Parts: sequence; C-alpha cells; structure tokens
Amino acid sequence: MGDEQQARGATISETSAPLINRFCYRIGAHTLLLEATLTAEVLTTQTIHALPFAPDWCAGLVSLRGDLFPVMDMHKVVLGKPAPHQTQLLLIQHPQFSPIILTCDGFPRQLKLSDADLTEYTPENLPSWIPHTLQHNGQTLLAADHGRLLRQIRQTTNR
Repeated sequence: MGDEQQARGATISETSAPLINRFCYRIGAHTLLLEATLTAEVLTTQTIHALPFAPDWCAGLVSLRGDLFPVMDMHKVVLGKPAPHQTQLLLIQHPQFSPIILTCDGFPRQLKLSDADLTEYTPENLPSWIPHTLQHNGQTLLAADHGRLLRQIRQTTNR
C-alpha cells in the first residue's frame, strides 16, 4: 500500500503544472503582462515635470534619487489619448535599455500563472510590441514586449 500511495503521489505531482509568478498592470480596460526579465519598482508621490517639445509618448521627466527618467504615457501609447487622471508610476528596467517610467492605472498586481491555464491567441489588430494575448481565468492579458516598444520609440524619436 505504501508503494501504491507513493506512485499515486508521483502521478499527482507530475500532472500539477508549476505556477509562475508574473506581474501585470492596467491601462484603461487592458491588462498588460510584464516580462519576467524586467525589474520593476512602484513609485509613489513623484512629480512629473513637463518637457517642452517632447514626443507624444512622453508625459515628462521624473527626478528620482538624483537621476532624471522619462515618463512614458502608456494611455497615449495604448489608447491613443493622454491619461484622464493622475496615474501610478512604474519604473521598469529592461536588460537592454535605460530605465524608463511608465504610467499605469493602479498598482501592478501579481498573477500566479501555469501553462495549463494559459491559452495563447494572436489577434491581427495588435501593435507589433504585443505579439500575442493570453486568456487566464476569463481575463485577456496582453503579453507585452516592452523591449520592442522601447526600440520602436527610440527609432521614431531619432528621426
């Protein structure tokens, strides 16, 4: 009986998918998933300083610990219009780019994801920096490639 229980226990643990912790943030009705390779920090009580002649995506600059960081207005990027209200700020660090601050609605939240509950879809009308969406517990997650977004912004800004 002990061997049978051990065998049954092995089967159960083999079939249960490992959970992956990932963070996401909201922009309007959209939920964007952060890549596992990004580091992120929630910023509170930071002042965004306007920047004359800034590109559309830039909401201004934030001074943080003696450094200036550009603020990307994700409402403008995702929804095509500036944020209608005060938003939260999220400092992200991509391994290949300088840190940048993103605006988002509310604080990011953690999701426990497993391969079993994720279904990948590739709708045709997504921007190139969102290669696909995922369905998780009835919610659509936009699997963002922030590196690709930062590359596109750098290319359009340098023109």
